Amino acid sequence: MNALAKLFSNSSLTRQVMEVSPSAVVIADHEGTILFANENVQHWFGYACSEITGSTLDGLLPEIGRRDDHAHSAHAMAQAPIGMEQGGPQRVVCKDGSEMVVDVTLVPVEEQSEPLILANFSRSDSDKLDGQRLESERYDAIAKMISGLAHESRNALQRAVACLDLLELDFSESDRHLELSRKIRRSLSDLLENYDEVRRFAAPITLSRTATHLAPLCRSVFDELQIKCDAWANRLEIAGDDNDDDLACIDRGKFQEVFHQVLDNAFDQPQGRVNIRVTHERATIRNQPAVRICIHNDGQPFYAEALVRAFEPFYTTKQHGTGLGLSISRRIVEAHGGQIFARNPDAGGAQIEVVVPAF
Repeated sequence: MNALAKLFSNSSLTRQVMEVSPSAVVIADHEGTILFANENVQHWFGYACSEITGSTLDGLLPEIGRRDDHAHSAHAMAQAPIGMEQGGPQRVVCKDGSEMVVDVTLVPVEEQSEPLILANFSRSDSDKLDGQRLESERYDAIAKMISGLAHESRNALQRAVACLDLLELDFSESDRHLELSRKIRRSLSDLLENYDEVRRFAAPITLSRTATHLAPLCRSVFDELQIKCDAWANRLEIAGDDNDDDLACIDRGKFQEVFHQVLDNAFDQPQGRVNIRVTHERATIRNQPAVRICIHNDGQPFYAEALVRAFEPFYTTKQHGTGLGLSISRRIVEAHGGQIFARNPDAGGAQIEVVVPAF
């Protein structure tokens, strides 16, 4: 045990590093017997170093003993080449009998002739293994796919547009082929817009927050959409326009995108004209001051399925678009620490409600 005594001596640099580690760290021998535990093991799981020393990793991590037809996982790790790792979310049995899910990495460590196993425990929110973790993995997969397609997709679109430019030089304004060419150009433009929307969905969200009045920002987006969509019959009313109930600390550009997505959906009504009413008030979120802003339109209400799935990626009830608009909006709002909801008010129509921390 000379090598182990040297490793765990009070003056050992290895021991000092493990003691100041933000993670809980356990060292076990090749049979899985625990030889050392840093202070975080007690803070997290309740075991003092003296209490856990001499026990086995199987007692702390009951699931590892069930793997490989009950073969000892720690022993198998000790036989693995240095540098190989095993890990993932694991349930740890705490001293009081409760269980905690943490991310565990088992790493074989060679200490002269005596193989050891280092178990590194880090905080995990994966006792649910749902929602944010799975969604984050989905975002990562989409981001990798988009980055791989981005270069060639843009090049292909640019080549197609260049060919149309050359073709249109031979057409007169009265030539019927010119209109076909313009339709193709519009289709390529839609394709590029869809591609850009998927790229925005997959991109990480970084915020630059400033104190911003939400209602005037919503009105400015409405005015821009009126011009873009030539929808001059649409009307926007803001209730309580003169007070400060709508002041929040947000990324102005990101929230412009949220309002753009919500209002663009409101504009897309079969009856054509739509009346939109915006209300705002003080609220709370997680016991902190917040702003609630509601955007209500008098068009068609949400379908029952849409009320549940409106913010899911790629879900849409339209004939066009990617179905990512409201999903992107949710990511932005949640990045601010807020929440977004779809509702069908008793007064009719459809409503999007956003609650975001106040300034």
